Amino acid sequence: MADLSTQRSCGIAQRLATAVLRAAGGATACLRMPPLSGDSSDQGQLGLDAPGFLSLPLAPAVLRGAPRRSPRAGEPPPYELLVAAEAVSAQVSELKLSSAEALFAQASGVFVGGKLFLIEGVSTSQSQGAPYVYRLLLRESAQGS
Repeated sequence: MADLSTQRSCGIAQRLATAVLRAAGGATACLRMPPLSGDSSDQGQLGLDAPGFLSLPLAPAVLRGAPRRSPRAGEPPPYELLVAAEAVSAQVSELKLSSAEALFAQASGVFVGGKLFLIEGVSTSQSQGAPYVYRLLLRESAQGS
């Protein structure tokens, strides 16, 4: 039997997850992020200008109903967003963040198909210590946009 503990990840799982999500009708989800730099104008410093949000694309991504989760009375149904780890790592490196967890912690929501969803939880699936897909547990925002 081979000792898998010493093998390095070669990225096959990441490329496979990207291909599967794309083949499953992968769409583009957009993380809604606060602006990276503050508004230095007088109006911005006083809070008179509403801050804009950045929209970071994550593709391929697939939105589906959350398995094994049933909503409580009066709550919107939960959803699960599957995102390729390659897309997440590209945004993490572009923003010079320490991890994907830091990226999702800063996000104020996710736009998928024109609807705003709030992030309730994040988990990852890994192969040989490297993530290949991120699962975001989402709830539809009451505002909707």
